[in-house]
Amino acid sequence: MLHEIGPHKLYNEFRKQAPKPNDFLVVYVGDKSLLKKNGESYEIPRVADFNRESIPCHYLFSIDDASYFLAESYVSKTLADAMPEEYVFCPTRTYRYMGDPLLRLGGATAAHIAHWESLNKCCGRCGNITVRSDKERAIICPKCGNTVYPRISPVVIVAVRNGDKLLMAHNIDNPNPRLFLISGFVEIGESLEQAVHREVMEEAGLRVKNIRYFGSQPWPFSDSLIAGFTAELDGDDTIHMQASELSEALWVKREDIPEYETDVSISCCLIENFRRGN
Repeated sequence: MLHEIGPHKLYNEFRKQAPKPNDFLVVYVGDKSLLKKNGESYEIPRVADFNRESIPCHYLFSIDDASYFLAESYVSKTLADAMPEEYVFCPTRTYRYMGDPLLRLGGATAAHIAHWESLNKCCGRCGNITVRSDKERAIICPKCGNTVYPRISPVVIVAVRNGDKLLMAHNIDNPNPRLFLISGFVEIGESLEQAVHREVMEEAGLRVKNIRYFGSQPWPFSDSLIAGFTAELDGDDTIHMQASELSEALWVKREDIPEYETDVSISCCLIENFRRGN
């Protein structure tokens, strides 16, 4: 999955340090990151690529010895405009398809932090201009003291089994045409297991039982932490699809499920777990 990069390690504790020429520099403007096109793929720019002695930026985290920095928002557009034409702004999901798993995690995590910072330029309580904390990863209002930490929204995803069939679906907002699983954000006041029950009932009109925890993963593309579960059908297997959320929902036999790559998403891991008879 996205975060499984062993034996490499993500060091995401708060630090203050200066950038080195070979460190990665993320330039984030309007929900997109500046990337360098290299054939059919993309690369994350390095500090040295910008050919400037000093770049206003701040440290985010490191993967092994490679550090990631985020360009300050007030210079991001200027930096981008000065780059050659092979540097282009790409949506955050572009990181998902990078072949190098370290760049995949690093870029997506950096964009997650950048997106959070971009949403908190002003205090949500009093409207004053905010500043970054110099002691922890937080944004502080110097006027009223309101403190905002990175947004991480809990999500559940569930592989619902009905004998040798798996409930698979396609969300109307997903550009990938392949079938995946029922998922959704956890609502205020409910547990993860209650969210599983609710999401399956809302999107497919089905009841489930024997909910079992499978695993979890960070999902920077929606500022989320996803908790994966397996469950069994409880009662009638007639699907009543929620057309406002899904374009398709059906029971798929194990032998009819194609192979899914498991190096990025927990959804694919859950599907493969079922397909392989586990």
